[in-house]
Amino acid sequence: MKHPPLVENPTESSKYTILVVDDEEVMRNLIVTFLSKLGHLCLTAINGVDALDKMKGNKVDAVVTDIKMPEMDGITLTSEILNQYPRLPIMVMTAFDEEYSAGVAIFAGAREFIKKPFFLDEFAIRLNKMINDFETLKRLKNEKDVDKDIQKFINGSEPPKRMMREEAVDDGMRELLNELEATLKKR
Repeated sequence: MKHPPLVENPTESSKYTILVVDDEEVMRNLIVTFLSKLGHLCLTAINGVDALDKMKGNKVDAVVTDIKMPEMDGITLTSEILNQYPRLPIMVMTAFDEEYSAGVAIFAGAREFIKKPFFLDEFAIRLNKMINDFETLKRLKNEKDVDKDIQKFINGSEPPKRMMREEAVDDGMRELLNELEATLKKR
């Protein structure tokens, strides 16, 4: 079955660097092979501590992590990553239904959650959605930043002559009100 692309509108920058974190080598290799065939670069880590170390020297666009791992689990890793790299998209995967839930992962800041075993098509769809949502939020933030820059420019610009005359009218009105108030106090 043909897998959906990881971005709706592919561009030159559609290749992402994805950190795959899982203590099971077979699962890590499966995900890396799949993502590589889709054209993405992958980094791997065997647990949360290793993942944080790998992130220090590399630009990572998204993280796919298992929950249950030695040294640092995926929930703690998710929280740690988001403390250091706010808004980074993270998908959490687990085979343990009772011990860990989607709610716990989402509460920690994960954008997606998938139960093992999963179909690669479902994995691709969820990862695609997560990355597209992230790209949309980035574009919206950039647009808001542009709006703020425009507003700063407008605020820093000299007001038009008409507005300057209105300010003079406002000053005149204040003087008139002060005179009326003073007159009323005398009575």
